[in-house]
Amino acid sequence: MTPVILAGSAHPALAANVAKELGLPLGACSITRFPDGELEIQVSADVRGRDVYLVQPTRPPVGEHLLELTLVTDACRRAGATSVTAVVSYLGYARQDRRETGREPLGARVVAELLAAGRVDRMVCLDLHSRAVEGCFPQPVEHATAIPALVQRLFDVPRPAVVVSPDLGAVKRAEAFAHLLGLNVAVVHKQRHSGSDVSAVGVVGDVKGLHAVVVDDMISTAGTVCAAINAVVAAGAKPEVTVAATHGLFVGPALERLTACAPKRIVVTDSVPPPAHTPFALDVVPIAPVLSDVIRRLRGDS
Repeated sequence: MTPVILAGSAHPALAANVAKELGLPLGACSITRFPDGELEIQVSADVRGRDVYLVQPTRPPVGEHLLELTLVTDACRRAGATSVTAVVSYLGYARQDRRETGREPLGARVVAELLAAGRVDRMVCLDLHSRAVEGCFPQPVEHATAIPALVQRLFDVPRPAVVVSPDLGAVKRAEAFAHLLGLNVAVVHKQRHSGSDVSAVGVVGDVKGLHAVVVDDMISTAGTVCAAINAVVAAGAKPEVTVAATHGLFVGPALERLTACAPKRIVVTDSVPPPAHTPFALDVVPIAPVLSDVIRRLRGDS
């Protein structure tokens, strides 16, 4: 039977674009609130005996959108859906895939168990912070990447250039960009002081006189990105730095920080809704073609 594409409230425009790519209508789903703030879910689309693909990034506020995802899934299963695949273009709590002192929760595991309790059959995720997060989920996880789509927007970066990893954790991602762009990689040695405060200690690799392309999986408060920009410019890179990331969250002091460190251009996808206005050049890459291709493959359509 024809699948059903549903949208949560986190990013209805993305869900509509995924449905359009697949040549399907967007299923009707009403998400409102009771006076005390409780979510009220009503799935009007006919999902009985059909596969449902629910598009819902868990963007800020993460907890609200995560609970909504679980409730809509439960509504679909109780309405007779054969299966529910959560298309989570940005997965919150993915950074909490391990414990440092033994006194923190394993946030990624808790989220996985919550979604399993809501009877999500499969996850489609985009550029997880760590591939290790897949091991937290009992259900299959399809891990899509936006790197090829982002790279298409970076071929106009002036040469000679270098791809910069803002910390050791992003080296493999930087290597993937560098391979497609035919460039070398440099790495910033970063020290994290808090969730939003970081500093750069030094740069490993040649950046002098080169146009730097700083790449990461996300821009949250922009502390990591700005520390990397300042480090490579101090090491002799051209001041016109380009930044590329899959998830442009831009929370907290992000816009203020990016205004101060002044990248030439920032390239992100629309995995979460992009900000309406930014004080810098923002290039937004549509991600619906990538997600719809994953759905086609899951259905055996290609």
